[in-house]
Amino acid sequence: MKGVSVMISAIIYSSTTGSCKQYAEKLSAALHIPAFDAKKVYTPKGREVIYVGWLFAGKVVGLEKALQGYDVRAVVQVGMADNAGAEDACREKNGLAADVQVFSLQGRFNLAGLPLPLKLIMKIKTKDIAKRLNAKAAKASLTPAEQACLKMAETGKGEPATWDGVQAVIDWAVARTNPPAVKKWPEV
Repeated sequence: MKGVSVMISAIIYSSTTGSCKQYAEKLSAALHIPAFDAKKVYTPKGREVIYVGWLFAGKVVGLEKALQGYDVRAVVQVGMADNAGAEDACREKNGLAADVQVFSLQGRFNLAGLPLPLKLIMKIKTKDIAKRLNAKAAKASLTPAEQACLKMAETGKGEPATWDGVQAVIDWAVARTNPPAVKKWPEV
């Protein structure tokens, strides 16, 4: 992908356990645009960006602030579960317009690395997640993403089933930079 030029100026991310940062760095390397931690952004306000943030109770953390300062063209929501198909729910819960592209990726989980209030909430939440996934596993096979989520819920830490989901974001960004077919003016 040498020399790929995109209209996106930067990738802005908010990360607690490192997943969002890792995805942002993968996007940055593939698209040749900078990635910035939302706390240390060096991109002028109003620019088109991709926002990568972690999910908490259906909200993408830090997205609201990013929407106030940037033209967010795509949102990458990262959670411990495989949230594929949850794009409309993300749009509704986060007040996103229909023209904002939404991607759902599974990230890593580390209960010990969370701030105390989140740690207490997630201790309870992970028990519910493990119970639900174990019940499903008793009836049918779990997908690799569900297996990874179950491990995270039961052990308090773990990696996503794959880091390859970021390719869909790369493909979208590259596709939107391809200029539309230019019609030639008729010969006179």
